[in-house]
Amino acid sequence: MNPALAHDPRALRVNLTAPTTAIRIGPFSFDGLRALLGVELADLLSPMMVAPKFQRPILGGFVDVYPLAIPNGEGLTIPVKLVGGVGFRNLHGALVIQVPPAMVDLVRAQLAAELANGEALGPANNDNGAGGTVTEFALRLRPGMRKALPLGTWGELGLEAA
Repeated sequence: MNPALAHDPRALRVNLTAPTTAIRIGPFSFDGLRALLGVELADLLSPMMVAPKFQRPILGGFVDVYPLAIPNGEGLTIPVKLVGGVGFRNLHGALVIQVPPAMVDLVRAQLAAELANGEALGPANNDNGAGGTVTEFALRLRPGMRKALPLGTWGELGLEAA
């Protein structure tokens, strides 16, 4: 965790919401997201986290909320075999969102108003750095802006301007 980053004037402040995938049965637990990534998502995000992760209820469950400050030129991309990858980065104050090409229509629907009024650009294909392809959208955040991809009973994957 890096609380000092919260004072960087060029950092984008966002809350990343991700499904809570941990299942606990007595002393045993299993986290599907950790199993997929090989590490805790909080560990990957820790250099950009300005406060501890917390949970928030949503319809039918909970999401984990990661408070982030993304420095200019920084971000995170997680390669996902066979589908490309997911990620984000701060490009001179614009949030660049990276998704697998199969998710383009879902993201385009979420950003329809912003694409129409010029607050968002995309889609554009790019290399994910691991031999796969990602599709990128660039977005100017407004205070209070919230975008989320519903994942059914798993919750959502989203970004909120903080």
